[in-house]
Amino acid sequence: MIKINTKENLKRKIESILIKIIFTTAVILFISANKANAVVSSGIDEKKVPNNISNYTIDVENEEEASDTIKDLILTIKSEGMDKSLLSQTLNLYNQLTVQYTNNEIADMIEQNKKELEENNVQMDNVDSVITLLKSVDTTQLRKILGQVDIERIATKVENGENAASILKDITGNMTATEKVNFVMEILLSAYVVKIIIILSIILFIYRTLLRCVIYKKAHKRAWAPFVPIYRNIVMLKICGMSPWWLLLLLVPVVGWVLLFVVSVASKFMLAESFGKGTFFAFGLWLLAPIFETMLVFSKETKYIGFKN
Repeated sequence: MIKINTKENLKRKIESILIKIIFTTAVILFISANKANAVVSSGIDEKKVPNNISNYTIDVENEEEASDTIKDLILTIKSEGMDKSLLSQTLNLYNQLTVQYTNNEIADMIEQNKKELEENNVQMDNVDSVITLLKSVDTTQLRKILGQVDIERIATKVENGENAASILKDITGNMTATEKVNFVMEILLSAYVVKIIIILSIILFIYRTLLRCVIYKKAHKRAWAPFVPIYRNIVMLKICGMSPWWLLLLLVPVVGWVLLFVVSVASKFMLAESFGKGTFFAFGLWLLAPIFETMLVFSKETKYIGFKN
């Protein structure tokens, strides 16, 4: 029963992410939050709007033309409401523009037209949301995500007034668990913030591994030990004067993991003591490990003294 609930929770989380990305990016430039109930008279010059943007190829190198086309499509959606045709046109225009421009540059084009859009009673909250999205998502990754979705099918369902849950169920119904996970990963990696966090985490991991090499060498252990999983933990416990048998707690679910966390914290205090450092330094190794490990490595006065008993 617990496993079923866990799977259901995971499914809901995946569905939540998919809904946000599909319905925010599917109309990536300008879709309104709610479908227009009627044509709104806003003084738009209809002659400015291309009759069929889906078959209309713009000069992507002409930034002014690209910007005007974006503005015209927004105004058309404002006037006529979002339907299958306009959804297709929006995505087609996005694909054309991203051959030459990044999402940031497209967002700048929209911002240039904000004053005119506001004058034509376009909901600026929606425009601002799209701008924020474009500035936070990687262009290449987003194109890849959109390429995995049957846009025509989504458009038909949006046009028929189906709700998000129903559309999502249809989209993900034929996906395997692996495909769903890969799809979510693509979505997560499309966000600049997530990508930066991952890159920084990798850099930090490599840096700390190199620091450990020096620490192990100072403690008269093999410098290559930090590169070997499990073995590096065994060596570290020995440096700290603790028994490597504590690692067997990994095999005991929940309780063992909690106890292993306590052992891990205790090892920071033992490591500090083994290098002749006090309680303050031990807390530093626990809470600000990269900084205090750096101090441990580069301090010429710091020597490994170990434990007599």
